[in-house]
Amino acid sequence: MYLKMIVPVFAVILAVASSMLVGGLVDADMNDEDVQNALKFAVVQYNRKTNDAYVRQVSEVIKVQTQVVSGMKYIFTVKMARTSCRKGGVETLCTVHKNPAIAQVTKCKIVVWSQPWMNSIKVLENTCP
Repeated sequence: MYLKMIVPVFAVILAVASSMLVGGLVDADMNDEDVQNALKFAVVQYNRKTNDAYVRQVSEVIKVQTQVVSGMKYIFTVKMARTSCRKGGVETLCTVHKNPAIAQVTKCKIVVWSQPWMNSIKVLENTCP
């Protein structure tokens, strides 16, 4: 009888403990300043590398996770869309095109690795086209 009670309780405890392992992926809060800075950095880097004449920005944050490595890894699942601002322009408030054909919304995975004590931040992965 006790075995029937102990095994499920132990399984639940093990599941909860494993979700908080050091180095494991943890859901993050998009309102956290470090998370926001990492995403802003990734978007700037993406816009520098793309040949599109228009700036792209995040239109929706789907999921944010962090992972403690030798630094902090930020894993973003986002939707990126084309704005009405041209690259090199002076506009600072760019809105996503209302026309879906022009906005070209795409789902992307972006991974950023930050080591603040080394003054280092890098985009490790970006699946945006």
